[in-house]
Amino acid sequence: MILRKSTIILITFLTISISFAQKNISGTIVNQETNEPIAYAHLIIPTEKRGTTADFNGKFEFTVPDKWVGKELKITCVGFDDKKIVLTQKKGLVIYMQPSVEFLSAVHLSNTEKEKIVRVNPFRGRRSIGLGNFSGGAYPSMFARYYSYDESLGDENYLKEVTIFFYKEGRHNAKFRFRIVSATANKMPKDDLLDPIIVEISYKKAKTKIQMPANGIEVPKEGFFVVVEHLFIEENTFEEVIHLKVSDTLKIYDIKQKRYAPIFKGIVEEDGESFSYYMSVDGWKKVRKLKMPRANFKPNEVVAPAFKLKLTN
Repeated sequence: MILRKSTIILITFLTISISFAQKNISGTIVNQETNEPIAYAHLIIPTEKRGTTADFNGKFEFTVPDKWVGKELKITCVGFDDKKIVLTQKKGLVIYMQPSVEFLSAVHLSNTEKEKIVRVNPFRGRRSIGLGNFSGGAYPSMFARYYSYDESLGDENYLKEVTIFFYKEGRHNAKFRFRIVSATANKMPKDDLLDPIIVEISYKKAKTKIQMPANGIEVPKEGFFVVVEHLFIEENTFEEVIHLKVSDTLKIYDIKQKRYAPIFKGIVEEDGESFSYYMSVDGWKKVRKLKMPRANFKPNEVVAPAFKLKLTN
């Protein structure tokens, strides 16, 4: 009997889930300085590549096998220092996070009249695919795409508007976190240039436009990244049915798996055309390193998130 690799992984995961006793872990993520709850912080067990997201009130709950107790639990949220604690069996945990002193909550704003507008839309006519949870629904993920400073606009660039596109299949009412991030000299995501925005969308929409504050955000000479971040919260959940056939003669099983919306629109392009990254448990990695068998990629093709920008001077 020959099984596909994805089938083996799925069966193994299901076996592990059933074989070990489970523990419910719950609690609240709190700002250490204000004692206020922190909305939508991520909690990830790096060694197991599993995780969840706290809700709007900072509350979280998830179930883990007994053998995971004692492992490292990493908590992250934009604007706060990362927190690492030992995973315990307790319920009602209160986890305090320290606001980050490096967080750039103050943005550069333009107060002058804009004269020239450049619309950046590099994916027109390209083949599209869906960009869901690259973790397979195991832990929260995010995508980042780099944009350079536009010399044609002169001495100043301002980001005015960003349009996020969603894939035609699997649209769902959902919330996601939107970020604008500075770039390092070698085009890697660095620091936030804007207070993160929680965007709420309807399943009826193929896209959403996000306006920048005031007259726009000043673009650094090194360029910047547009980042979209999945939130593993209850209102984002939906079921995906996977048809599992273990051989030509055995019955086909329909297995329901929990997934988290939205599914962003991705486009296929030539390797080297853009700098796009996804967030793994080990940090930012180039999207081109992912294996996506259903996309039918050619050797020189990669995938990138589909964003549309409006820049002004």
